[in-house]
Amino acid sequence: MARPVILQDNVVVSARIESEMYSKLHDISALETINSGRKVSIQELIRNAIAFVYDDNERLRECFRRSRSHITKRFK
Repeated sequence: MARPVILQDNVVVSARIESEMYSKLHDISALETINSGRKVSIQELIRNAIAFVYDDNERLRECFRRSRSHITKRFK
């Protein structure tokens, strides 16, 4: 197994995902490894996805709005 990327001020986090999602992440990481010519891990894919959503404020607001939509419908 490859050594993890050293990140400054890092925190180790554990997450549970469905086996189907893990299989998809594994396939995507294999494709990215082939396309980029370097080893791309599943953890790196997850970090990139979170950074993409967090860096794009419009996308972050949309995710927040969708996650709270059931609450606003209840009060109407």
